[in-house]
Amino acid sequence: MDTGLDQIVRAALAARRGQWKAIAERCGVSHSWLSKFVNGHIANPGYATLQRLRAELVGPGGASASTQAEEARCAG
Repeated sequence: MDTGLDQIVRAALAARRGQWKAIAERCGVSHSWLSKFVNGHIANPGYATLQRLRAELVGPGGASASTQAEEARCAG
């Protein structure tokens, strides 16, 4: 079974709950947005946003080639 990008990001964020403020700042979203997303209140979060978050949460070693550019942009 294939796990969706939104589910991967949601689980990774849930595991790093105390770090949301810093993650949000690095990825260009608000802390409130992260909270709403994790709690299922954002129906269509946007693919580019999820890719930036995944790259931030997974790190450079785990990011696919398609997310490396987004990761660099997110890290600033």
